[in-house]
Amino acid sequence: MAPSQLVWQLVKNYNCFLHKGLHGSQFSAEPGNLYNLNSYKYSGLANEKTVHVEAAEDGAFSVTRTIPKNFNKPRDLRSKATKKNKNFRRSAARLGKEVHTIRPDLKKAALARASAVNKSQRSAGAKSS
Repeated sequence: MAPSQLVWQLVKNYNCFLHKGLHGSQFSAEPGNLYNLNSYKYSGLANEKTVHVEAAEDGAFSVTRTIPKNFNKPRDLRSKATKKNKNFRRSAARLGKEVHTIRPDLKKAALARASAVNKSQRSAGAKSS
């Protein structure tokens, strides 16, 4: 694997996930980018260790993390786990501990993404009733 700074220099202005907004703002829709900002810290393409939180079925959210020691084994590169939302606070606490062991700087972003996913699922359930 190439150094992450070099990868970032190559993909920061030109990649298929890049969306340029008004007034020079740049957003990125890549998996592993928790805030959807085009920056090195949150990039899922440039960093070796990434965490991705997305909605799953039945009011749950799934967490996908990249395991850097398995870069030569594409099948084992990503680990996916689904967190049930019977008690969101417990699920969020487990998510925070898991992310803290992988990348402590992304803990706040992962919790914010999980909270947004939970809120969207609650509002979608209320609208359908």
